[in-house]
Amino acid sequence: MKLCKLTITALALTPLFGLGGCSTELAEIDDYYRPAMHYERYPIEVAKGAVRLDVSTKKSRLTARQEDSVTRFGQQAIAAGASRIEVKRPSSGASGSVAERVTELLVASGVPTEAIAQTDYSAGRGAPVIVTFDRKFAVTAECGDWSEDIAITGQNTKPPNYGCATQHNIAAIVANPEDFETPRTATPADPMRRYQVFVDYRKPKNTATSISSSETQTVSDVAQQ
Repeated sequence: MKLCKLTITALALTPLFGLGGCSTELAEIDDYYRPAMHYERYPIEVAKGAVRLDVSTKKSRLTARQEDSVTRFGQQAIAAGASRIEVKRPSSGASGSVAERVTELLVASGVPTEAIAQTDYSAGRGAPVIVTFDRKFAVTAECGDWSEDIAITGQNTKPPNYGCATQHNIAAIVANPEDFETPRTATPADPMRRYQVFVDYRKPKNTATSISSSETQTVSDVAQQ
């Protein structure tokens, strides 16, 4: 009877040893990381590129519209903090007088004379005077990833194209792309307003700015005006 009991026990433990042997195998791990947030999928990056303006040399004098374009181009260069503006003129045609007038308009718009570099390039008659300066742009990846059917999903995840348009809009309207690299320092606080807030707080008194009834309006009131 004892032998029979030992045999039954050994047979019962055999499947357990088999399962233990299977558990020693390493499970396959999916280490692929899929960005969940829109700013991870479409990060805004800062790139440097050239801004270009072509000024026609078919006539020796600029039209009022051309002069306005050159003036606004110079103002954009100043706003972008450009340290150098290059005026390239073709080697033939009426480029000399056009390039000279372009330089005068740039100086009149506020560009320092020492920041303007005049160069020549090989081109035939009728080639434009090319005005360029380098600036930084905020860019992100292109939209249009419709690789997944957003109507049929069992994972409850965001579609690949989610948030791309928002990122493009932010990159397009930012005033200074360098703010993405180095944020601006905070402006100094108003000391007089801060002093008044502390005085009102110690009384105690409501520290919020009071608004008169004449300064408040509702949507219905505005619509009737």
